[in-house]
Amino acid sequence: MSIMSESVHKLTRRIDELQGAARKARLEAMQLAAKLLTTSNSELAGSPTNAPRQGELAALRARYEGLVRIADEAQAQIDRLQAEEHERKYYR
Repeated sequence: MSIMSESVHKLTRRIDELQGAARKARLEAMQLAAKLLTTSNSELAGSPTNAPRQGELAALRARYEGLVRIADEAQAQIDRLQAEEHERKYYR
């Protein structure tokens, strides 16, 4: 019985780690989205800028897309591990 509860605890710990990583990626993605919006809006409004920002915008978009992908993959793993955790707790 202790071996089963140990494996459930390991799953729970891994789920917690993944949730933290996903939360961190989502937070950074939201911050980047805000920066993208403000930078794009200032360019559309014709605000003077020190230098063209196309490269900066492309880098921000790429980072944002990468963070969203990381968060989505982490959530998929969380879902899979939670299903496994539930199965181990209640059906084995």
